[in-house]
Amino acid sequence: MRPWLGGKTGGFLAFVLISGLVVGGLGWATVAALRLEGEQLLARHEAEQQTNLRLALWRLDSLVAPVLAKEDSRPYNHYSAVFTPPVAIQPDGSPSPAGALIEPSPLLNSELPDWMLLHFQVDRESGWRSPQVLAEDLAQRLRRLSAHVSLGNVTTGRAAILADLSRNVRADLVLALAAERRTRPALEDITVLAGNNAGNSLPAQQPMANSNPMPQGRDGQMAQMQSQSLDKEYGVRLNRAYDPKRAQTKSSNDSSEVVRDNLCRNGADWFEPGKGRRHGEQVAVTLGPMVAFWMPGDNQTERLFFARHVQIGQREICQGVLLDWPRLQTVLAEEATKEDLFPEAQVLPVHEEVPTHSERAMTFLPLQLDPGPSAVAMASLGLTPLRVGLIFAWAAALVALLAVGLGGWSLFNLSESRIRFVSAVTHELRTPLTTLRLYLDMLAGGMVKEARQKEEYLQTLNTEADRLNRLVGNVLDFSRLEKQRPRLARTEVALGTLLEQVHATWLGRCQSADKELVVDNGVGEVKLTTDVHMVQQILGNLIDNACKYSRGAADRRIWLRAGMENKRVRFEVEDRGPGVPLRERRSIFRAFRRGRTADTTGGVGLGLALAQRWAKLLGGRVSLHPSRNGQGACFRLELPS
Repeated sequence: MRPWLGGKTGGFLAFVLISGLVVGGLGWATVAALRLEGEQLLARHEAEQQTNLRLALWRLDSLVAPVLAKEDSRPYNHYSAVFTPPVAIQPDGSPSPAGALIEPSPLLNSELPDWMLLHFQVDRESGWRSPQVLAEDLAQRLRRLSAHVSLGNVTTGRAAILADLSRNVRADLVLALAAERRTRPALEDITVLAGNNAGNSLPAQQPMANSNPMPQGRDGQMAQMQSQSLDKEYGVRLNRAYDPKRAQTKSSNDSSEVVRDNLCRNGADWFEPGKGRRHGEQVAVTLGPMVAFWMPGDNQTERLFFARHVQIGQREICQGVLLDWPRLQTVLAEEATKEDLFPEAQVLPVHEEVPTHSERAMTFLPLQLDPGPSAVAMASLGLTPLRVGLIFAWAAALVALLAVGLGGWSLFNLSESRIRFVSAVTHELRTPLTTLRLYLDMLAGGMVKEARQKEEYLQTLNTEADRLNRLVGNVLDFSRLEKQRPRLARTEVALGTLLEQVHATWLGRCQSADKELVVDNGVGEVKLTTDVHMVQQILGNLIDNACKYSRGAADRRIWLRAGMENKRVRFEVEDRGPGVPLRERRSIFRAFRRGRTADTTGGVGLGLALAQRWAKLLGGRVSLHPSRNGQGACFRLELPS
């Protein structure tokens, strides 16, 4: 195997590859899951919006449908201020003659929604009329009747609206739109028209000046061009133009003239004695369905009509109601925004026969509901169950990768530490064993004759055996600390006694290393409760390191000081060696780590690691501090008193 595939480099590359595969796979799954969730939530959101839209449209239709349905079923006679019912029976059971009973129109006083401006009827010859706009003589006659007739809906405002329609809206266009947009077959009705004894039509009032007939001559040609433009705009064909000659010709058998008289006089002929009271003729009326359509108005506004096409013989009439579009728009918008269904909804007009958004269109009116931007934009999803699961999956994956990375890195460090340990222990064991074997062979073979030389060899053997004993002891102690927490044998001991024991134990080691151990008790007789043996091991390791790493120092002294600080006992071991470089002051406390600048002094790098762990077991700590004169190293052991 190539070198770069092994060791930390190969492990790092393998970790990066595995991490890429895990992150890539999980990322692809996350994107796919979120996309699918987004599509599902969008579909659900759209379904909810459609449900809310149907509910809002149902509310809007329910608001106007009863009123419009009532208008659709309104009889033909209601559009005259007064009329005689087609069928009336006297108390003796005989039919009542035409004109014997006169009935006022309900439109004179019935309660109407505020978004209904004016009820009207219009044809090409007679122009615009309304049962809510009366001639002065008819209004006075109705007020003078002994049977009180309320004229609550007869207002000057409605008169102004009727005048505006007469000036600005073409009757033939209204008739064409009402006829063109019928949605169901026509219905049959009967009305009674006022007639005279001679059979001729009654004298008719002149049509209103602003009934918008089609002019003749050059102006008629221009009007014809305008009419063609309107044909194109509204999609209807105005094939019945106004003919003044036909309006001036009166035939004795032409009931259309009688119809015209009734339209112009709003049924007032029934009050003329000798005319409408005695005579009248029943005429069949064909009523088309009420349809809604738009027409242009003033100031770039539009008029909304709800009207029907009526046929009486050869005469075409349009009956209906003009709706107050701004007011209706406000009322419908308020209804659509209730209960926060669509807080920003608007009601907009529809001019196409087939709306672009048919699902938003109302049933009875050419209007559509615009739900607003809040209904189109989907709300923030927040923490959905899928997203929570993905968060946990990512967290688990990252934690697993982190654990694998840290575990692999620790494994490599452990492997390197073991390699360093085996190498150091092998070297440390080989040196004393080689010395012991060599000297023992020389002594056993009788090669050493002099007593002084024998004593020197024996001293060397004793030193190497002691060195070997300390090495094996440190290794065994470190192994025990790794496997289990040792039990402490705490006893009370005087600080001076403890220092004397340490001095006696390590005096020979210092002397063999050509060092002088100086003990300084700056506290006096202080009692200390601790594991005496463990404290001696800690101080012994610190003294042994001072002996090894301060070889060649000009000052041979090694200080062992004792003091008190913040109710803690402080031991200091200080030498005058080269000291510890700043970049190595933390690494030297790790197992199997030695200073890189240290010379070949021997050891496996366990002394300080053992000292620090033992100190933690005793509730203290071992730390490195600058020496007092700035030269050498000063290791401090702090223990609770």
